[in-house]
Amino acid sequence: MFSVSLLYSVHDFLNLIPEAGMTPSSFKTHFQTFKYSTADKILDVSFKCGWSKLSKDGVIILSSRGKEISIVDYKSALRFQLEDLILNFNPVWGSLLLKGRTEAKNFLPPDVAQCFKDSGLFDQLNDEIILFWDKLALAYRNYSQKKMTEIGRAGEKLSFNYEWERTGVKPIWQAVESNLSGFDILSVTDKVSNRKLQIEVKATTSEISYAKLHLTRNEWNTAENSANFIFHLWHLGEDNKLYKIKVEKMAIHIPGNNGDGNWENVEIPFKVLL
Repeated sequence: MFSVSLLYSVHDFLNLIPEAGMTPSSFKTHFQTFKYSTADKILDVSFKCGWSKLSKDGVIILSSRGKEISIVDYKSALRFQLEDLILNFNPVWGSLLLKGRTEAKNFLPPDVAQCFKDSGLFDQLNDEIILFWDKLALAYRNYSQKKMTEIGRAGEKLSFNYEWERTGVKPIWQAVESNLSGFDILSVTDKVSNRKLQIEVKATTSEISYAKLHLTRNEWNTAENSANFIFHLWHLGEDNKLYKIKVEKMAIHIPGNNGDGNWENVEIPFKVLL
């Protein structure tokens, strides 16, 4: 997907569309291949990145972003396209963008590196290039944060349903109401008691031996000072697996403050808690 030939072809496609008045099927009929790529690939990338869309009549039209890309030269268009592709597809090499330009240049896949080279992002550094590297890194961070939020919400929903079934009492999804509470789900300890149980949920889709959770100081303070508190760790997959971790077990991995330093966030491997 990240090839110069495809992105050049998409740029020309975006220039064609305002004059053509084509539907996707008519475009594929007239152009099985267009410029340097196939009609299917061009349409797929253009729609998924939001550069084009369909009118009420089913005709391909440009979005505001598509218009922005279509009116600039290939080099400038490549920069916009790279930013949008990273934001929409979260490529596996995206983390290289956080490590710096030299690391990216040395380890990016060849087709991707060619895109970066043709866009001028490996040229002599100037303020414009530095700004764009920062934008690409931000695009990757934004996508990663979005995915982490989605995974976290999936885990919270599983805990919400689990607790409702376990106790027969509908819990409160506290994380939706406030992210300052220090816990995600408010349940009860058992079916016959009205004692409140606070639950902090952590979820991962990573291989369990590599998965890590992040715990904030606020979450730990809440856990440490609550009468009834438990951690739900979900390993999401074909068979979602729940691990319930007591506060005492989590405490082993909590850092302390030293001098004038105060910890705010700690990273803990799942495997040391299981």
